[in-house]
Amino acid sequence: MALSSAMTIFIFAIYTHSVLPVDSKLQGPITGTITSTHKLSGEKWTGFIETEQNEKIYISYKVPSEESFTRMKAQVWTGMIVELHVSPVPVRLQSHAFEFSFQDYLMSKGASGAYQSSKWREIGPDDRWMWRLERLVASYRKNVHQNIVEKVPVSLHDEFLSLSIGDRSLTDQDNARLYQRLGLSHLFAISGLHIGLMTGGLYFLLLHLNVRLFTIHWILLITVPSYMLLAGAAPSVVRASLMVMIIVAFQRFQMKTDPSDLLSWVFIGTLVWSPFYFLQPGYQLSFAAVFSLIYSSRFLSRQSFVRGLFATTLICQVAVLPIVLFHFQQISIISLIVNLIAIPLFTFLLLPISLFYSVYAQLPFHTLLGINKYAVLREKIQQLFEWFASWPLSVWTPPTIEGVLPLVLLFILVSFVLAEISLWKGITVFLATAMFWSSLPHTYPDARVTFLYVGQGDSTLIELPYRKYTILIDSGGVTRFEKEDWKQGKEYEVGTSIVAPYLRAQGISTIDLFILTHADADHTEGADEILKQFSVRQLVIPKGVIHLPEMQDVLQLAEKNKVAVIELEDSITVSSKQAHFFVGAISNSYLGNDSSLLTILDVYSQKFVFAGDLEVDGEKIALKRYTDLLKNTDILKLGHHGSKTSSNPVWLDHLTPSFAIGSAGQENRYGHPHKEVLAALHERGIDYAGTHEYGTIQISVDRKGNVTLIEK
Repeated sequence: MALSSAMTIFIFAIYTHSVLPVDSKLQGPITGTITSTHKLSGEKWTGFIETEQNEKIYISYKVPSEESFTRMKAQVWTGMIVELHVSPVPVRLQSHAFEFSFQDYLMSKGASGAYQSSKWREIGPDDRWMWRLERLVASYRKNVHQNIVEKVPVSLHDEFLSLSIGDRSLTDQDNARLYQRLGLSHLFAISGLHIGLMTGGLYFLLLHLNVRLFTIHWILLITVPSYMLLAGAAPSVVRASLMVMIIVAFQRFQMKTDPSDLLSWVFIGTLVWSPFYFLQPGYQLSFAAVFSLIYSSRFLSRQSFVRGLFATTLICQVAVLPIVLFHFQQISIISLIVNLIAIPLFTFLLLPISLFYSVYAQLPFHTLLGINKYAVLREKIQQLFEWFASWPLSVWTPPTIEGVLPLVLLFILVSFVLAEISLWKGITVFLATAMFWSSLPHTYPDARVTFLYVGQGDSTLIELPYRKYTILIDSGGVTRFEKEDWKQGKEYEVGTSIVAPYLRAQGISTIDLFILTHADADHTEGADEILKQFSVRQLVIPKGVIHLPEMQDVLQLAEKNKVAVIELEDSITVSSKQAHFFVGAISNSYLGNDSSLLTILDVYSQKFVFAGDLEVDGEKIALKRYTDLLKNTDILKLGHHGSKTSSNPVWLDHLTPSFAIGSAGQENRYGHPHKEVLAALHERGIDYAGTHEYGTIQISVDRKGNVTLIEK
């Protein structure tokens, strides 16, 4: 049966791609039924609907007024038929392979396309039995959500909703990042452990109450699928629930089965039901972890409780390693220790209390006895988790596995086989290979300069030869505008979504020099996330920005994380045998764009100049102040995204670059790069490439000074 499962993986990998829905390019009015996957975040409603032609599509709708927002927030939309006027959502240029892919997300949901709706008309509930059931479940979930939010302290909303009904709508991103760093994410989402503990607890409670075994089995066979639906029927919940239901059914009819066969049946059955499950990370992680534990059961059965917890965590981590690194680019090391504390704590305290108060909140009481005291205790536990997360080397961030996935799988298989012979041999081979893998970037003699596509913004990563020094210039961002309170929703974070995943994929956990050229949001907004997720040794900012309101969050984070902040008045240099890096100030008072820090890299006889958002006046000052340093430039990063207010002829003629890079957003509203700048480059025979056309661009320089341009 295990072989059948392996074959099923291969067959469904092909099948899911062969049956992928084709975008039908809908236009104009359509009618469809809203599925359970939808959300309202500020003025934006997004979700999936099934059209009358049984085609699933993604819809984005901008709520026109506060009155409409209030009505939409109160309504249960699952199973509701609506008429929409739609047009295709423009395809967004993806920055790099490790950014969240919206197209992959649509594919994993079995959707044929994404559309924006300009009009919305509610017709009424769909009266087909399946939609009536989904609507009933959605109503219960909404009531549970409202009662918890109204009666439970805000600090507990996310945890109670996640652990009771699998509702992640109020997820705290800082907590989510903390649990991921500690390897505890599986505990704070409904999973196999969660379902197992709940089912086991109910079973022994009924047994203790002298309920007949026959009755207990039927209660479980009714309760488990009901809870599966109430908990949102995520892939991991479906997998765990089906396994429990089959085990109970086998006990009821006194049948026996091998655990690997049981899991294989569930695996095949879920893919038959929905082949697109195979594309979802939660589904992949769930089955990989359970398969590894089943095939390690003989070894685990010989361990003590503490050693068993440690071994279980280690086995699961190794088994899911390729999946975790592919989707999240890092894996927790400290979880091997933290789980020894967290699993018993979760099993005997956090989960029971969360479920107790979640049920308590559904009763007609205005206050929940003891909830505030528990909130204080929970805060103490959170501080313990944060202390663990502050340990150095708490996560492993190896370089990208793109293209070497088969080697990673082989490496894991060999480790498992050797562990069967001798545990220490398996661990030794694993650790030796992991150390070699992590050291690979330090063996690369080439210098690499990566111009990350962050939309209409700037972010550049510089890796000196042998990765002796890592420099990040700016961190991208989106300019925010003031909105009414009801319009506020979860905003797209460039630092979280683009910059951080790319850095992790390159195996970067420490940034030696983080330069914010000036205070504009399109250069600095992502800095918060960089300071939260990476070890930053030095932060360099221009003179005068330290008192600006828009920089206070960044500076407070830097102080909290004990990052050295350099308010640059003159210049600093970084030198190695192969490279020389220079950062120079333009003015001693903050002038906006014209105070952008000027950075110059000279490596293997190739000179790069990065001009920030310098405009004509700033360029003139830079030419006077750094005349000789700017001569004989090879590659120029255009100032101010290729605006006509920058890159004046005197500047270009002094630098004489042979190649120019522009960082601008696809079809941006500013028209960057301006045609005047492109014409000036063309006149001088300067080749040009822009992130608005190619996405992320990487330039590598080898020891002979040969330059290679790669589109990422």
